[in-house]
Amino acid sequence: MPIPALFVAIDPDRLARLAHFLHNAARVEAGYTDPDPAWAGSPGSRADRDRQWTEPGVTADKTIRAVDTTYAAARLGLIAVTDHAASLGRLITDPDLTGCLAVEAVARSAVETAARSWWLVEPGLTARQRVARFLADQLFSAYQAEDMARRMNWPTGVAGISPEAHEIRAKCDELGLNYDANQSAPTVDGQRRPSSTPLVAALMRDTIYSASYPLVYALTSATTHGTHFALMRGYVDTGDKHGSEPILDRRLDHRQIEPVCGVVLEAFVATLRRVVRLAGWGWTKVDGYQSPIRNFLYTMPY
Repeated sequence: MPIPALFVAIDPDRLARLAHFLHNAARVEAGYTDPDPAWAGSPGSRADRDRQWTEPGVTADKTIRAVDTTYAAARLGLIAVTDHAASLGRLITDPDLTGCLAVEAVARSAVETAARSWWLVEPGLTARQRVARFLADQLFSAYQAEDMARRMNWPTGVAGISPEAHEIRAKCDELGLNYDANQSAPTVDGQRRPSSTPLVAALMRDTIYSASYPLVYALTSATTHGTHFALMRGYVDTGDKHGSEPILDRRLDHRQIEPVCGVVLEAFVATLRRVVRLAGWGWTKVDGYQSPIRNFLYTMPY
């Protein structure tokens, strides 16, 4: 078995191709959602049936509004992923890029954001469960924001910035959804916002990186947390010494960049495919986008 190379120089042609895929994520998302911005879906689709959710004592306009808002939140996340992807496309083609840290930090944010939307658009959920997931996520966010406002001594709290917890609890009451008093991990109607580590791992199982799903988040977390191991990955031993100490050189290894960008592309596609399935849209656009990406990633020659 050949010994892996200690260092692989950047391949500008492959990075340019990756950047093309990353920038095109926004175009693919818009190609589906510009004609159907509310993600209302085709007649008879899961998205369409979600709008027909009824609850005793709750008027239809309230349940429809709750479902629309849930789908809008999922789309907001997916759009954010395309923004991250475009940023990665610019980063990896910047001739002055000398390390993988910024790439990995942006990638981690992209994957976490994708995972939230992927979780919201799980195909097997009922409309009530989907809305409960959204409200549990919103309630968690509200508690976090209000805690920050208290610590920062903001006189108006989070009013005008983010929905307040009492508003979200009132929305739950309005829809007949129960909730608990746990502010660190609130539950709404049995649905609880999962932490990022297991959620990202679950999303990765839906990608070509399924065999390495436990490692993806751990690796990008190590970078974001500034661990010594992660920071030193950007350096190689030159073989020279200064006295008795080895001289290190800062170099960008292609094997650090391409798979990280591939993870973001796969996370975006996995989430979009769930949306397409829910909405009953055609598969042509997403298949046409995903196929060359997978062919490209499978042929990384290093």
